[in-house]
Amino acid sequence: MSTFQTDRAILRSLAARYAAIAALDVQEQNRKNWRSLYALSPTKPMFSIDQICWEELAKEEAMLLRCVDPFARELEYQLRMILYRWAHFPCDMVVNPWFPLAKIITNTGVGVQSVNQDESDYQNAKSHLYEDGIPDEEALEKLHAPTITYEKDASEAAKARAEEYFGDILPVRLTGTLLWEALWDRIVFWRGAEVVLYDLVDRPEFLHALMKKLVDIEMTTIDQYEAQNLLEAQGALCHCLETWCDDLPQSGYDPAHTRAADCWVSGAAQIFSEVSPAMHDEFEIEYMKPIYDRFGLVNYGCCEPLHHKIDIIRQIPNVRAISVSPWANVNIAAEAMGKDYVMARKPNPAFLAFASMDEDAIRKEVRATLSACQVNDTPVIFMLKDLTTIQNDPRRLGRWHDILREETENF
Repeated sequence: MSTFQTDRAILRSLAARYAAIAALDVQEQNRKNWRSLYALSPTKPMFSIDQICWEELAKEEAMLLRCVDPFARELEYQLRMILYRWAHFPCDMVVNPWFPLAKIITNTGVGVQSVNQDESDYQNAKSHLYEDGIPDEEALEKLHAPTITYEKDASEAAKARAEEYFGDILPVRLTGTLLWEALWDRIVFWRGAEVVLYDLVDRPEFLHALMKKLVDIEMTTIDQYEAQNLLEAQGALCHCLETWCDDLPQSGYDPAHTRAADCWVSGAAQIFSEVSPAMHDEFEIEYMKPIYDRFGLVNYGCCEPLHHKIDIIRQIPNVRAISVSPWANVNIAAEAMGKDYVMARKPNPAFLAFASMDEDAIRKEVRATLSACQVNDTPVIFMLKDLTTIQNDPRRLGRWHDILREETENF
């Protein structure tokens, strides 16, 4: 048997299992539950696991790659990840009745790159000390809009190859992307955290000029994504969030020309965990509003605590979900959000990273969140993410899943 035939047999077996899962009635029920959540009339608290330390699961029998061809191995890895998640910690995930193959997109950059002065590594989680790539006005002038290119021929060739393996069992769909509009995260990667925080006080006019230029650049970039139909209206994850909702795509949607208005977008300013609400408003919200206005719905925030900044986030009219990180006060956040937003609660991943998994701490955190959301009628999703390590014990993910299922169902 040839390598192609061997790889094809492996992939067809995995694809058949994938297709069978996608056909289960629970998939449509999960979609309905997500739609209810985003309509702010949830049927239940939702939960998910993402950004998993897959390298610690690599020796699991179900995750061992057996294909030979590099492209076939990429397909195999994607299939195995979905099948493993479904088998061990499905949460409220949706398995769609197609195989998503990302469109190949190239980006020439904006004229600056991250340069490390120092880098350390722990369990594949790197810490960085960056050189300042935009130290002055001269460097600022060198910034420019990137060229975004859809590599159509390469994308369609990849789709044809995937279909040759298993297209008659599981349809293959070329999928676009959802954008991560966190300009301050990019600035920190290009300049470093310390110099940015000093400049907020010492050179605010320089940072205003930087943000103005970057917003102009980003507007041009979004134009290119729209023009080449590179955005995804439904079914993709928006920074770990499922995106099934009744609001999107908007009226007039054309699948051949997906607009930003048909899509979710995610954004954050994680470095602003260290600044006041007034400064966050001045340097982030005021600049980002025109960008967010172009999109259908916004998933705002990441690791930065936002419980004391809900009032300034309200200035963005299309925000639907707001992050409440492990460093936020869940009671203050729920009271400020009320029933106007979905709380994207980020449970503390450290509870899975200790020498022994701290189940009591997990339950305590979940119950405190459920209580705060019940008092304030706040819809909630628990999003376990940023998993740097689970101490090479994959069972912990399944155990977290079971705890969340028990707590949310009992609630």
